[in-house]
Amino acid sequence: MKRLIRALLIVVTIGAFLVACIFGLLVREFTLTAGESNVAQQFVIQQGDTVAIISSNLEDAGLIRRALLFRLLTNLRGAGSEIQAGTYYFSPNMTMSQMIQEMRTAQFGNFESVRVTIPEGLRLEEIAAIVEATGIVSDGEFLQLASDATAYKADYDFLADVPDGASLEGFLFPDTYDFFTDASADEIIRTMLDTFGLRYADVEQSAATADRSTFEIVTMASIIQREASNTAEMPRIAAVFWNRLKPEFAGQQLGADPTVQYALGYSDAEQSWWRKDLTALDLAVNSPYNTRINPGLPPGPISAPGLAALQAAANPAAEDITYFVAECVPEGERPTHQFTNDYSEFLRFQEEYQTCSK
Repeated sequence: MKRLIRALLIVVTIGAFLVACIFGLLVREFTLTAGESNVAQQFVIQQGDTVAIISSNLEDAGLIRRALLFRLLTNLRGAGSEIQAGTYYFSPNMTMSQMIQEMRTAQFGNFESVRVTIPEGLRLEEIAAIVEATGIVSDGEFLQLASDATAYKADYDFLADVPDGASLEGFLFPDTYDFFTDASADEIIRTMLDTFGLRYADVEQSAATADRSTFEIVTMASIIQREASNTAEMPRIAAVFWNRLKPEFAGQQLGADPTVQYALGYSDAEQSWWRKDLTALDLAVNSPYNTRINPGLPPGPISAPGLAALQAAANPAAEDITYFVAECVPEGERPTHQFTNDYSEFLRFQEEYQTCSK
C-alpha cells in the first residue's frame, strides 16, 4: 500500500512539474513579440470577423508569431466576444496581450475608403493637394502636421537625424493607398510614414555611403528622383552627385537644378512647383537649397523619393563620373543621359544636346 501511495505521489509530482513547465512555456510564448520593429501597421477587423480569421490575418501581417497562440490566449482571457471591429495600428514589437486589450476598445468607424496614388518626386505641397482632392482632409490640415517632424520623431527611428523644426519632406512614401474617408490628417501621415519604414528597411547602404545618415540618404535620393530620366540610370546619377561632394571636386557643389526649382517655389506663369525655364537670375537665387552656389547637400530633401531612388542613393554606381547631360533620343524612346568625368567631353555632350533640342 505504501509503495502504491509513493508511486502515486511520484506520478502526481511529475505531472505537476510537467504542467508547470508547459504553463511556463505558454506564458513565455504569450509574452514574446513578432519582432523588434516599432513601425505601426494599419490592421482592420471587419464586422463578423472571427477570432480565427483575426489571428490568421495578424500572423500573415507579421504582427504575431503564431495564430494558434493568439486564439488560445484570447480564449483564456474570455475576450473573444469583446473584440470590436474597427481600424487599429499595431507594430511587431507589441505583445499579443497589448493587441487584445486594444481590440476590446470600440474602434467603430466608416469603412468606406478612397484609393489615392502619390507619384514619386512630389514636394509636400503637391502631396497635400492630392490628399485634399479626396475630400478627406484639407491641404491646410495636412501641411500643418507635415511641416513639423518633431511630433513624429519619437515614434519613427528613421526620423532621428531630421533637424528640429524641419518638415517631413522626403519621408511621406509615394505609393497607392486606400484611406478611410473618416481618416484624420495624422492617420494619413502615419500610414505614409509606416510605409516609408517598411520600404526603407530593404535599403542597404554600400561602403561608399556607410558614413551617411538616413536623412542624408533621403536628401540625396530626393534629388536623384527629380534628376533621373529613368530608374536604370539612378545609380549613375547617384555616383555623380556623391563624387561631386568629394574634396577633389572643385567647390564640392552638386549643381542640381531641382534644388534651385525647390528654392524658387511655385511658378504662377508655369502653374507648377517645378518651373522648367530657369534664368541666370533663377540659378543665382540666394537660398541654402541652391546647390549651384552652396557646397554640399541642401538642408533637407526636396521631394518624396521612391524605392529605386533610395536604393541608388544608398548604393551608387562604382564609377568615377562627375558630369551628365541629357541625351538626344528619337521620339518615343526612353530618355536618358550621357555620363563622363571629362569636362571637355561634358561641354561637347552639352553642345550636342542643345543643337539637337533646336
